[in-house]
Amino acid sequence: MNPSSDTKQGCCGGGCSGSKPTTEAPAKPCESAPVDRPDIVGFRTEGRESQTRFHFHMDLCIGCHACEVACGEQNNLPAETQWRRVGEVQSGTFPDTQSFFLSSGCNHCLDAACAKGCPVDAYQVNDKGIVIHLDDVCIGCGYCTWNCPYGVPTMQTDRRIVTKCDLCHNRLEDGQDPACVAACPAGAIEVETVAIAQIFAEHMENGVGPDMPAPNLTIPSTKITLPEGMDVAAFTKVDQPFVKPEHPHTPLIVMTVLTQLGFGGFCTVFMADLIRTFFFDSAALGHVLGWLAPTLMGIVALSLGASTLHLGRPIHAGRAMKNWKSSWLSREVLGLSAFAGAAMVYALILFVTEGLGLLDIGVIGGSAVRLIIGFGTVICGIAGIYCSSMIYRVPARPAWDSRKTTIDFFDVAAILGPAAFIVAAMVATLIAGHSIGFLTGAMQTAALFAAIAFVFKHTKNAYIIKKWHESDTHELKASAEMRITHFFRLRMIRNSIGIAGLLALIPFMSSTALLSAVGLLAIALLMLMLFLAVSFINRYIFFVSVVPRNIPGNYVVASKGEAH
Repeated sequence: MNPSSDTKQGCCGGGCSGSKPTTEAPAKPCESAPVDRPDIVGFRTEGRESQTRFHFHMDLCIGCHACEVACGEQNNLPAETQWRRVGEVQSGTFPDTQSFFLSSGCNHCLDAACAKGCPVDAYQVNDKGIVIHLDDVCIGCGYCTWNCPYGVPTMQTDRRIVTKCDLCHNRLEDGQDPACVAACPAGAIEVETVAIAQIFAEHMENGVGPDMPAPNLTIPSTKITLPEGMDVAAFTKVDQPFVKPEHPHTPLIVMTVLTQLGFGGFCTVFMADLIRTFFFDSAALGHVLGWLAPTLMGIVALSLGASTLHLGRPIHAGRAMKNWKSSWLSREVLGLSAFAGAAMVYALILFVTEGLGLLDIGVIGGSAVRLIIGFGTVICGIAGIYCSSMIYRVPARPAWDSRKTTIDFFDVAAILGPAAFIVAAMVATLIAGHSIGFLTGAMQTAALFAAIAFVFKHTKNAYIIKKWHESDTHELKASAEMRITHFFRLRMIRNSIGIAGLLALIPFMSSTALLSAVGLLAIALLMLMLFLAVSFINRYIFFVSVVPRNIPGNYVVASKGEAH
């Protein structure tokens, strides 16, 4: 965005830089200073010409934390919930050192990532530009806490929803300052109203603070006045070395892995169905597909049900489709729902016609109709898994924000889908009495595909983690370091399990049955369980090892006196 020089110059009213702050009359931009709104999906200026914002003077802050206390008391917040935080930055080496404090609440961004990402549209922007969270609408998914690069929205566990700073808009309406402003003994926090055009023109300068996320991510309205002569690049967060694992989000681990298993399984079913329809008519293979498809459908249904356990208010899960225009979570719900619907129809047709043999396929239009529904299932699955991966590709979490995340999600499907097919083929061989020799070729292909996908996934991940460890980006380097050191034992266990899973594929790559059907079924089940275990461990590491962008914090000391 390159605003014109006219846009950068003064505005009418008391909100311009250098003037006294006001909360009474909004500044009116001059006619010669048009609002240069960027073309951003979900952008919310809604016809406003002015913005009420915080103005923080870092050169005045003494780090007393009075603003934190006042905010908590004003909003009746539990001790573990903070809407305003005071952090510390430092520079130099002892004894030539400097340190400053940074007090930060919500930046009431003009391109607020929390509002764009919320699936239920629980954020609104009022006529002053204040981003307000609608508590009664929130379902407690926490997606906005991932999207915000400043870590502003926070899960309030006692209410099971997200809450955040609202600039004390009720106090502003009564002519009072926000609680943090009123409590600051040094006058380091002010509230002012300025032209939106001015923020657009100057946010890359005014929104810059030491070791803070880049202002272009969300266009924060907050202005930060730095100490005179401060070299921002020389300062780092005092808490930067104290990286700790994030929350594992167990329901999401279960949901993502099992939906990817279901998608991979249905892709395998469709490919086998396509091949047998056009190249050979196999009752044995049809029987395998007829029982595998409904089993996979049950797994998909289980996984989607498990996902609601992640919500603070699961009873309102149905609201999650509302903000499909800008929220990837809403799109995921729509995509996976379409996948589940198509998969259910496809599975039912295969089960009735092939699994149970109760209905001739000609009654419902022949094999072409079945294949069209199967193809639709695969397409909906691709859309659902892609949208699922995009939930995590947010700039606020650099280790997630790459194509690696999307590829990883499809990798899991490519490993587990063929593995599930092998198990189904062995079950059909043992229970239905089909000849194992007939299905050998199909199992060989599935085993080879699963092995290649597994080796590709882990080779790719090892290479990328190495690149992260060499990166100049703190969050990437810290994520890699956490995986390498903190989760070393877990990774070794995962690698051992993975190698055992690869070895279990060997009997199915052979053209000769060296073991009995019972023995092969036992190995197939073990192989699937091993690959599932690896996938769950990988997804656990994915969630806990991400290091989010954030504002500076403080030294955190454990109860035993050990810094962490």
